[in-house]
Amino acid sequence: MEITDYILANYSTFLFVLVRTGSILFTAPIFGAMNVPMQVKFGLTLLLAILLTPLTPAVALPAAMTGVIISLAGEVLIGAAIGLAVKFIFTGIEYAGQVASFQMGIGMASAYDPINSAQITVLGKFLSILTLLIFLTVNGHLMVILALKKSFDVIPAYGFTLSGELMEGLIIFSKEIFILGLKFAAPVLAILIFVNIAMGIMARTVPQLNMFAVGFAVTISVGFVMILISLPVFEDAAIAAFDRMWLGVDNLMKAM
Repeated sequence: MEITDYILANYSTFLFVLVRTGSILFTAPIFGAMNVPMQVKFGLTLLLAILLTPLTPAVALPAAMTGVIISLAGEVLIGAAIGLAVKFIFTGIEYAGQVASFQMGIGMASAYDPINSAQITVLGKFLSILTLLIFLTVNGHLMVILALKKSFDVIPAYGFTLSGELMEGLIIFSKEIFILGLKFAAPVLAILIFVNIAMGIMARTVPQLNMFAVGFAVTISVGFVMILISLPVFEDAAIAAFDRMWLGVDNLMKAM
């Protein structure tokens, strides 16, 4: 009953915290996954909003309804920008699996991804799950909540500004998708270039050899061996990407 009385007495501050919290959690990895029940998302959003409201300076709602709508829309954009910035890293590593799959010739082997509610190659799904486990290992889910708390300290209530620095930061994050995709897929791409050159030479020197049948098995085998060899450094590369991501999120919040 005391919680209800406190919310009613500070409804304007609670609404401000609730909207920003919900927009971050519904777009961030893990929390915003499609296979997470909606009741869990709403419950976690409500719980965090109740906990963060006493830690947030009091906020007064704008007098006009138009001002309320515009202000709340700004809070939604703040949360969406932070949540999507975190999700871009997962998308980049998942894209690396997609690229490697097509180069290995297993691009048609796809599976349903319940997290994003889309079709994805098996290798892309494998790297996505591996990245998710590493993210949980380094307490990335707690860092998301910490970034949420820090956003209230950096960005005042209804203080969202659509600046050029913000758009530049979002463009940099979107660019990271392709950079990470190429970096994480580079070992497979590099070794397959030499494999294809070797098979091309063999096809010219031994025309009787059916390179289509042989090359398909060789390409897949070499690709998986290279992925296996690369796994020990995958964790360090993913953690380094997460560190750059949190630095970028801080700069993004300052730009807003």
